[in-house]
Amino acid sequence: MSDDNMQEHLNSAIYGPPQTKPDERRAYMGSLRERVALQVTNQALADPKRQAQVQPLLKDFHAHGYKALLNGKLDNAITGPYMKMLTDANVPFTLVANETAQTADKAAGLLIVADTAINQSNVDLPPLEQDSEKPKKRGFDFLKSYNQHLPNMTADVLFFAKQIRE
Repeated sequence: MSDDNMQEHLNSAIYGPPQTKPDERRAYMGSLRERVALQVTNQALADPKRQAQVQPLLKDFHAHGYKALLNGKLDNAITGPYMKMLTDANVPFTLVANETAQTADKAAGLLIVADTAINQSNVDLPPLEQDSEKPKKRGFDFLKSYNQHLPNMTADVLFFAKQIRE
């Protein structure tokens, strides 16, 4: 056995076999980005409005044979409703509680993954639509608010001008 082969064999015995893309595996709870169909962050997972957004997608994921990875380091009050939804939709899931599961807000909380690469371009859950109760300001509406504050600003300017003269 050559020295290079011996060193590789020793390193493999000491540190375990080399892993492909270890940083990517840490970010995607042991899976790879190319296998992810949907990613829900920990912050979005804690938002009850997101449950209604995720639920209709699960039937399609079940039809494709995907499975779910759920962050096991999060509180059961957060993951419990998702476990029920996944069970009801017959999507197999795994609770990941090893070093790849992170508790930061932007870290992955729920991943829907395939066994092979699917290379989906956008895997993030779409943002919620904003409340439509507030009318959008258009055109010169900003001048109305400016004109409302103009008398106060004029009085302040005159006050400071008077102070400077004295």
